[in-house]
Amino acid sequence: MVPSPSSGAPRLVLIDASSFIFRAYHAIPPLTTRQGVPTNATLGFTRQVLKALKELNPTHVALAFDKESRAERQKIDPNYKANRKETPEDLAQQFPYIRKVVEGLNLPVLEVAGWEADDVIGTLSKRAKAEGFCVLVVTGDKDFVQIVDEDVHLYDPQNERYTTPAEVKERLGIEPKQMRDYLALIGDAVDNVPKVPGIGPKTAVELLNQFGGVDTLLERLSEVKKPKMREAIGAHRESLLRARDLVTFRTDLELGVSIEDLKRQPPHEEQLRQLFTELEFSALLRELPAKEPTRETAKLTTETELVTTKESLQALATAVREAGEVTLIPAYEGLPFAAALVGLGVALKDGSTRYVPLAHEGLGVEQVRPADFKKALQGVLEDAKVKKGGHDLKALWLLLNREGIQLRGGEDDVELLSYLLDASRRDHSLEFLARERLQVDLPELPTTTGRKARPLKDLSPQEISVAYAARADVARRLAPGLWRELEPLGLTKLARELELPLVPLLACMESRGVKVDVKVLREISEKVGADCEAKVKEIHQLAGTEFNVGSNPQLAEVLYKKLELPVLKRGKTGPSTDQEVLEKLAEVHPLPRAIIEYRSLSKLKSTYLDTLPELVAKDGRLHTTFHQAATATGRLSSSDPNLQNIPIRTELGMEIRRAFIAEEGHQLVSADYSQIELRLLAHIAEDPVLIDAFARDEDIHSRTAAEIFGVAQEQVTRDQRRVAKTVNFGIAYGLSSYGLSTRLNIPEEEARDIIERYFTRYAGIKRYLDETVRVAKEKGYVETLFGRRRPMGDLNAKNRQVVQAAERAAINMPIQGTAADLIKKAMLAVDAELEKQGLRTRMLLQVHDELLFEAPEAEVEAVKELSRRCMNAVMQLKVPLKVEVGAGKTWADAH
Repeated sequence: MVPSPSSGAPRLVLIDASSFIFRAYHAIPPLTTRQGVPTNATLGFTRQVLKALKELNPTHVALAFDKESRAERQKIDPNYKANRKETPEDLAQQFPYIRKVVEGLNLPVLEVAGWEADDVIGTLSKRAKAEGFCVLVVTGDKDFVQIVDEDVHLYDPQNERYTTPAEVKERLGIEPKQMRDYLALIGDAVDNVPKVPGIGPKTAVELLNQFGGVDTLLERLSEVKKPKMREAIGAHRESLLRARDLVTFRTDLELGVSIEDLKRQPPHEEQLRQLFTELEFSALLRELPAKEPTRETAKLTTETELVTTKESLQALATAVREAGEVTLIPAYEGLPFAAALVGLGVALKDGSTRYVPLAHEGLGVEQVRPADFKKALQGVLEDAKVKKGGHDLKALWLLLNREGIQLRGGEDDVELLSYLLDASRRDHSLEFLARERLQVDLPELPTTTGRKARPLKDLSPQEISVAYAARADVARRLAPGLWRELEPLGLTKLARELELPLVPLLACMESRGVKVDVKVLREISEKVGADCEAKVKEIHQLAGTEFNVGSNPQLAEVLYKKLELPVLKRGKTGPSTDQEVLEKLAEVHPLPRAIIEYRSLSKLKSTYLDTLPELVAKDGRLHTTFHQAATATGRLSSSDPNLQNIPIRTELGMEIRRAFIAEEGHQLVSADYSQIELRLLAHIAEDPVLIDAFARDEDIHSRTAAEIFGVAQEQVTRDQRRVAKTVNFGIAYGLSSYGLSTRLNIPEEEARDIIERYFTRYAGIKRYLDETVRVAKEKGYVETLFGRRRPMGDLNAKNRQVVQAAERAAINMPIQGTAADLIKKAMLAVDAELEKQGLRTRMLLQVHDELLFEAPEAEVEAVKELSRRCMNAVMQLKVPLKVEVGAGKTWADAH
């Protein structure tokens, strides 16, 4: 609750902008836009300011900034803040954007040359209090305690903590007015404020409670009982008084404004829209209020025609056929494979819109019968010559499929087109694209979640018709511009021949699902649960005490205080207990290894064994959702559940796969590209050693070990092969010597030597790595062999960590992205061949480089041969592609 020192008094909120900026910069990991503009401090600052305004709701407000802030205090002491480092370049770049945010929020900015934000706030607080205001100073800086009184409080938004006089006394043991004397006694190493030797916080509090303040302390110095302390204070009298002068806020600056000038004003929303779009702050964009309809945007949002009769349905079908194209946005809730189509927003080529209500459940709702909908529109929706547009056409396909309609002619999927233009962007939502590209705000959809929400089907067509029709019209208007941008980049072929044809195939796979034996999963879960309990007992035994194994603070207490293991890394809350740290600590004590094993078991149990049974549908099958527009490399991902993360080569991962089964009279067939990324690396890098190894069909890891360690392949040890395998798979991800040392638990110097020997033998790969980064910096992007692009603006960032991460991504993208394109082409090729041969086998899953089919037993051998042949023929490389195929009653048996 916000304190109100004076009931009914106007509230002035003063924001310490400078502290906000630096706190945000250090709290948020480096972020950049596609153009490489750093944004972490700007984003954090904006969030903090918006949070403060929302929670404190001031009548008056101002932001105080530093301006040449050391100048006046350095007249007192030239060493003041002299040891402060220069502002990092990637932070300095953000200052103009932060000012633009403040301008957009329409907030007054106060600064006085030579003085700090502290002094500006101190002056304003005093004046505002005198004029009857209650003041809230928004800051995380403890120095501000000195201005706290009954009418001036502090608020720290990060910790959501208010500071009043009573809380100062309780927390620090002193009165607020004693804070400057307290700071003078203990000093401040960060700001180069000298301290009195031998006096720490506890002693300072005792002295202030005895004497009240520094002046009295100096007058009655003889009363200080400890001789050494008495001597130290006497000897440092001048520096003590100078220190107090340094830490004391000025309250008499000439600011050139009245308090009334600080009355809160509404923000400049259009200015913020443009700025947030430029900075790619999609979440903040969504939080801005919807725009009022204007002459330009009114046609999107004000009205639409409700289609509720057979005649209007037929008229719509005729209009669609005559136009040769239509854009559709479905109204539904839940996962598309199981959801009901509540209604359909429709946009026609001429700009007119419709809304077709289908499953609203309110009394007296006028809507069309599903049978009439199907009869009237099935023909045009299934006609591939009539072009269809929308956003996430896969969801539309699934929803129409439940109505008995097979959507064909899908072409203008604006989500996929936006994704192809920039896969690095996280937000391809219709709302974001409308704001970014058309500068319009879509009508808000009624809330269907939360305490006061109503299900979509319970809303009347009139309540949602405009929102869905407007979305259809926005999708219609977006598509031409997106196609125009794809053309010069050479991406239209990828869209038309790969991504769009994949939509109906993925929809079919989601609709089919894969059969799961829930009983097997529960049996495995019970076993793993028992293993977890046994592992906890082992952990307690190794620790010599019982503690909550899932609590990182308690684990840290055991590792670093009780067992006195070395602290290798610190996080925000103390010593780290992450995977990397535990791997290192496992070298010196068995407890960290046991923790790692427990975490692995526990995660698999909670993520899969306990969750999968709940996701199995009534048909006994698991229907995952595939995402085409989610990863930066073009890889498919999946959710509800995420099947990509089931461990492949562990015993427990194989046990989980044993629960995925074929229907009676069928088998599961698995076709998996073998070492596809390494083969692509050999092809792209044109490395003769790697090419030769694949051409001879050698054990690639043994060959690499032989090359690195200078031994014959038959003499390669298991450990040497393990090292080589780690290097082989890590190189494509920009593996560093530090990364290799961490993975193999070897000294970094040894890891560096291994990588150097690798590059000596595989010189082509070294050339590829260097050349890829160089060209990416030059062009601003990297691409796959099929032309898929990924912008690489971060390569020109000022922050070295950001640049290194971008270099790793640049190295990996051509390989992993090409592998993604390859598996997608294989999916289309195999599916087409299955249909051509009239087989009843169906594709169920795509996981990593593997395709999983369900085949009638009579077709198993034919499907094994067909999948191997089609997958091998998808692309000709300088090395042979290799497909491993297997079949069995379970997914595990098929491996």
